[in-house]
Amino acid sequence: MGTAVQAAAATQVPPMDLMRAQEMLESRSGYSVTLNAVAHTCQHPSNLPCEDTWSSGAFTLLNDPAKDWCEWAIFDGHAGPRTAELLKQVLPGAVGEAMWQAKCFERPYVPNDNVIISTIKKAFVALDSQLIKQAKELIESGKPDRANIIAAASAVHSGSCALLALYDPKKHILRVANTGDSRAVLGRWDKEAGKYTAQPMSVDQTGFNQEEVARLKREHPDEDVVDPKSGRVHGIAVSRAFGDARWKWPQEVTRRAHDLFWGPSPRPDNMIKTPPYMTAEPEVTETRLQTGAHPDFLVMASDGLWDNMSSEDAVACVELWLEKNKPTNFLEKAKKEGFMASIGLGGTGGRPRLALNGNAQSPSVPTYSSMADLNGDDDTYSDKDGSLMWRVNPKHFVNEDQNCGIHLVKNALGGKRRELFCGVMSIQPPLSRSVRDDITVHVVFFGVDTQDLINN
Repeated sequence: MGTAVQAAAATQVPPMDLMRAQEMLESRSGYSVTLNAVAHTCQHPSNLPCEDTWSSGAFTLLNDPAKDWCEWAIFDGHAGPRTAELLKQVLPGAVGEAMWQAKCFERPYVPNDNVIISTIKKAFVALDSQLIKQAKELIESGKPDRANIIAAASAVHSGSCALLALYDPKKHILRVANTGDSRAVLGRWDKEAGKYTAQPMSVDQTGFNQEEVARLKREHPDEDVVDPKSGRVHGIAVSRAFGDARWKWPQEVTRRAHDLFWGPSPRPDNMIKTPPYMTAEPEVTETRLQTGAHPDFLVMASDGLWDNMSSEDAVACVELWLEKNKPTNFLEKAKKEGFMASIGLGGTGGRPRLALNGNAQSPSVPTYSSMADLNGDDDTYSDKDGSLMWRVNPKHFVNEDQNCGIHLVKNALGGKRRELFCGVMSIQPPLSRSVRDDITVHVVFFGVDTQDLINN
């Protein structure tokens, strides 16, 4: 449905009024439910097809829903959607299988348990290594099976970041594994400040991260791998990712893939000397969640959201939403109207569980129809590479959506500034890619008891 809507818009390029833009966001929004957590999800593509994808699920291995670990993930693809789509299908399950084999699910809690952390890391690396190795061996094999070789290599010619959150509801432990520059931030209530504050659950892995620069320098001591101005690693914007074989294979393998199997062009001569320059190994962070009157929530998003919104402002945006909404409102409505079958519970890692989002509420706060209505407050606008760019902050936020994922995306793309929002929504592929990136958002609310709502 969402893809069809985007394809139709890209073909016709209709001017988006507020109602049409709202419909576009709602076509790719929904919810997922566990016994004590609810996630609101929204995706707005820029590429056609969208290079982002996502998953949510539960590891139903212990025969007790109260103990089932939950997962939410975002896969931000680049140079095509193939790697991200493959990860959606296999990475959560691969991590779950590895953790089951290592008996992680019933281990007594130890802060930053090395067994659990190393198991997650090994699962990420093993999957990427398998994909890279398999494609390399096929390309070097000399077999005449050109179609199958091209198909296998396609999953590593493109690339993808991976952001995976794992929640142990019995012990109230949240772990986040991050490969790339998608980001997770926890909203945690600060009693003294009387508001939610942002607690990072990941760090962007790019050439602007000095720890990543130092790591690459240690691994390639005689090379200038990172461009300090752009933060790019031999031309690519992230320092860790799945796929991206051109940064992991020897140059002669990439050249063979290009010459014989129509793969992407090799990096310039003398650049790829001591591969690999990228890794899929994630950094893993953890926290014990706080529940009660002001329970924690987690914002996970691909970098398309963070291009226009800071972590602190994303948390403030969700807090604004909570002032007039409950995370379970859609469940209460669903039960009252008798369509609970459309809302998924449990399931296996990597399988989306969506319910259709309700209509947006009428605007309840003043909005602006043009930049002039901002009373000359144009400091969030700048001219960059010949294109109009923008940033948002709380003074621009509007609070009118039932789905918190839509709420975040809409505010990142303009919020109260309706002319900006409708303009950004109107721009279509391929021009849209120079204005905004694909955006995928999960907002996960913890400490939510859904049992009475999902049990008929």
